[in-house]
Amino acid sequence: MDQQEPKRTRVSIDKVAIRVIVAVIVVTALVFAWTSSNYQSDGSAKDTWIDEGGHVHVLGIELEKSTLRNAEVALKSRSDIALYIYPDTHKNAGIRLEAYFPAINDHSKVILVLEANPDLLHEIQQKGTVPHLYPNDVVRVNLHPKGIAAAQQLLVKELTLIPSIDITVEMLASRFGPAAKNTPGADGFMHYAYPEVGLEATLREEDATLLHFSNPKK
Repeated sequence: MDQQEPKRTRVSIDKVAIRVIVAVIVVTALVFAWTSSNYQSDGSAKDTWIDEGGHVHVLGIELEKSTLRNAEVALKSRSDIALYIYPDTHKNAGIRLEAYFPAINDHSKVILVLEANPDLLHEIQQKGTVPHLYPNDVVRVNLHPKGIAAAQQLLVKELTLIPSIDITVEMLASRFGPAAKNTPGADGFMHYAYPEVGLEATLREEDATLLHFSNPKK
């Protein structure tokens, strides 16, 4: 009897391992469905959509209506807030206040652009830390503690989702339908526009997908 126990234990362990592997595969397959929906913990999730007022709803956040604090509650995560100064040659040229979520519920990344007037941005810059210059000439300024508290009350203007899994054109089409427009960009990037949900998807082989949401211009 005693000699049979190790074998039974190994068989049991193997079965558990197989179940875990299957569970991981299933969860990974469902990740994109979660990240492309208006997440709610009660399971009554709605699709990403634009309301009658022209506001995009995504991941439980209503653009230009939800504050950063609202977003942190919806994403169940705290953010890293910083002021970025982009050079004129950059696509985001100018000063922006951004909140970065390095890993939300499914390990995807989220970047929020906050709505702030030039005077507030200048004040935050003056009270922030010594600027840090990156090799790409982008400057980062960390906020003073009071600046962080003020930033959490600002509205979310734009949301960029970087999914934790590879996203294909076929997946986008299955989820959002055919793109209204697709255009090639620099360095092999392709841009796919889905105005019905305020989305522009940026894809490139062997690179992270960017799903950028913003309210349609009126």
